[in-house]
Amino acid sequence: MGGWGLCVLALFGLTLAQGPEKRRTGNVCHVDMECPDNAFCRQSSYCVCKDGFVYAAVNSTHKGCLKEARMGEECVQHIQCHSTMGVHSECTSGACACAPNAHLEDDRCYETAVIGDRCVVDQNCYLGEQNTERQAFCVRGYCTCQLQFSPRDNGTRCVRDAALGEECEDQLQCAGAGLECRGTCRCRENWVAHQDTNSCVEAVKALNEACEYDVQCEGLSGSPGATLCLGGACACAYSARPAGSPLRCWHKRRPGQECKRDEECVSEEDEQGYCLAGRCTCKTCSPDAKDFGGGAGNLHPPLFMCAISFLFVAAILRH
Repeated sequence: MGGWGLCVLALFGLTLAQGPEKRRTGNVCHVDMECPDNAFCRQSSYCVCKDGFVYAAVNSTHKGCLKEARMGEECVQHIQCHSTMGVHSECTSGACACAPNAHLEDDRCYETAVIGDRCVVDQNCYLGEQNTERQAFCVRGYCTCQLQFSPRDNGTRCVRDAALGEECEDQLQCAGAGLECRGTCRCRENWVAHQDTNSCVEAVKALNEACEYDVQCEGLSGSPGATLCLGGACACAYSARPAGSPLRCWHKRRPGQECKRDEECVSEEDEQGYCLAGRCTCKTCSPDAKDFGGGAGNLHPPLFMCAISFLFVAAILRH
């Protein structure tokens, strides 16, 4: 209140006038001198407070125009603070401040509300010290965290949702299917990370089951990269074969080639082979000499025949 264009004030103990047509005779003036301090005679008709002053009780018996006050400035009446800081301010201990249930924002006092409380404007939604980015808004009459944020500590904080690989403080912060918080947001058991979408997708449990991405089938690979999502289902790559129990996809290794597991070894006739001493062999197959390092010349003939004999005998003894 106060200033040009605001309400006409009734001075000397009279009530606030609404305009010349409703003024009381005690408010009539012809010159400024007829008005109290910090007021002037408007249109040679009625007294109003000057800009920066507001009509208020000066003391218990006298009313006049008091200087408007802002946060921390001297005051004697609440209205001096209300005129600049809103109705949720007060004059306390001789200075303007926000009421206990209010806070200062943009030089005005707003009633404080936390997430979930009723509100009128965004400024009601107060989460302590304001960051450069507002995190709470008044949505349909209630304080709400902004998108991709969620409330904490009884609505006094909004915490940004964390994606795969980002730091987290609790499970709720990890937004997205299949995520859990273990210091950072990680994929839960039986879920795998899909890098292109930076999300977790559910792992497929068996060959021929439905899939969308190759990574869902990786758990079905005995050899890295041996399983792919082909035609919407997990299947072995062209260079791999299903073997073992449960079935897994293994890259094919021919007799004489290096191996680590029996499941890798198979002959050109699809005869199941064996991994012996780090090389594939089988009961009836004959390894090609070039599989032993690029050519028969790389091995001395007696040693070459010895190696073949050893693998053949070992296969018979094993079975």
